Amino acid sequence: MATFAYRGLQGQERRDGEIDAADRRAALQGIRRMGIVPLRVVAAEGGQRPARAQGAQAKGPGLSLSQGIKGKQITALTRQLGTLTNAGFPLARALAFVGRQADKPQLRELIASIDSEVRGGATLSDALSRHPRQFNSLYVNMIQAGEAGGILALLLDRLAGMREADEALVAKIKGAMTYPAIMLLAMLGSLVILFTFVVPKFALMFEEMGQSLPMPTQVMMSISGLFANYWWALLGGIAALVAGPILWGKTQAGRRALDRFKLRIPVFGTFATQIAMARLCRTLGTLLDSGVNLIAALEASRGVAGNLIIAQAVTDSLKDIREGKKVGQTFAATGLFPDLVTEMITLGEESGQVGNMMLKVAEVYERQTDELVKALTSILEPVMILFMGGIVGMVVVAMLMPIFSMNLMG
Repeated sequence: MATFAYRGLQGQERRDGEIDAADRRAALQGIRRMGIVPLRVVAAEGGQRPARAQGAQAKGPGLSLSQGIKGKQITALTRQLGTLTNAGFPLARALAFVGRQADKPQLRELIASIDSEVRGGATLSDALSRHPRQFNSLYVNMIQAGEAGGILALLLDRLAGMREADEALVAKIKGAMTYPAIMLLAMLGSLVILFTFVVPKFALMFEEMGQSLPMPTQVMMSISGLFANYWWALLGGIAALVAGPILWGKTQAGRRALDRFKLRIPVFGTFATQIAMARLCRTLGTLLDSGVNLIAALEASRGVAGNLIIAQAVTDSLKDIREGKKVGQTFAATGLFPDLVTEMITLGEESGQVGNMMLKVAEVYERQTDELVKALTSILEPVMILFMGGIVGMVVVAMLMPIFSMNLMG
């Protein structure tokens, strides 16, 4: 006999305790006989763990190959599992089928590990929690809610839809930024070529002429000299300017400051807020519509906005919400949530449809984000072209001014 610690739900209340059983499967059966839906069952301290579970546990978070799995592959896996379980496939059979279809060894190994745990008597959420690199707390919490409510297939479908919507939003933003980034690189490359190869040739010609040069020409020649003699310092400075904010942004204080700055930038601040609200509202709406209680939904979704300031605002609001205050009123008091969000939440609280209202808000912000991306792209393209042409034109004019002066004097 071994001792197993468990966590589960009995009705709407959480139950924690221990049970003695021959193995994990027997422990799960005993917990269910007590009227408890098991969410997590592990060998207690000092208890013997079944050999199969030990092997799976050893392969959990340290699974070497699974580190190369991309988010889109997890989304596809979620969609496939949702489709198969909705079609009536038992979970273990669905996992085995999806594992055979996987084309990457890393993904096959990950699915095999999860399948082994499930066949050994673990719940799906318990098996997924052993792979935090691929399945974050939000993912695991949604699966737990599906298991507790007997709607796992529905939750898998909703989770896949939520991830697909989030990935589509990120793809739109990346796509919109690609062209301006290419234009910027082209402009920088043109300037390097001009100051490294073209301007020095003019400088030699002007030295032979021996006449005084206009101020713009002198400035361009000085910049060219910097490129020729101190290129290493310029490269180091550019690297520091790029790497500095990135490294600082990885610290807690730096990321907090950068996230606050993002929300305050004119135009782009609106863009950042809309993205954060779309992600937060879609996650909240999906959780609430799936039967997760409000507090658990807020705790699980506060980090998905991708902004520490908004996440902290949700965390600070939780205390007041636990004390019975309305969500819409509490969010409005932070000053960070747009009126649309707070008013729709308030309306949802009055009608008992907060989850549905959140999903509608997410749709609105996703549509607005799409429109803003298109508008910013249409503005950025001509601005980048004009800026690039202006800089190159200034260099050309500065180099031709001495020649024009000679012609006038002649």
